Amino acid sequence: MYTFCTYRSILLPVDDSEQSYAAVELAGVLSCGCGARLTLFHVRKPPQEVVTDMFTKDKLFALPLMEKERAMFTHCKEILSQFHIDPQVKLVESDMVASEILKERKAGHYDAIIMGNRGRKALKQLLLGSVANGVLVEAECPIIMAHMPARKE
Repeated sequence: MYTFCTYRSILLPVDDSEQSYAAVELAGVLSCGCGARLTLFHVRKPPQEVVTDMFTKDKLFALPLMEKERAMFTHCKEILSQFHIDPQVKLVESDMVASEILKERKAGHYDAIIMGNRGRKALKQLLLGSVANGVLVEAECPIIMAHMPARKE
């Protein structure tokens, strides 16, 4: 018998954006349909170190960042719970988001990556860079993008 979906494991890079949550919902539908295991993966940018005296470097923004990440993972799990999916959660700290996603894909032997895309215009994407574009160009597996066009401001 032929099945529509042959994915056994899906990597789901997430951040705290509408596009990311749309990707989480899409991953829930797809994973539910094919029984794939899901891994929520977040790349934390290193917090700025601030010198508060001659001897001490403090990471002033680390605690609020960790609270925001905890809320993000909780929201992702709530979305996935409607599909009866309990995802694995992984977090790394790096400035190189796309390369960390690609490194995890290879290390975890994931069959596919599902991620959100902000839908920036080509010039803006070229100037600002794009994690989604970096992953799309370099990944050696299927990439499924949850595309949401940017809102007009």
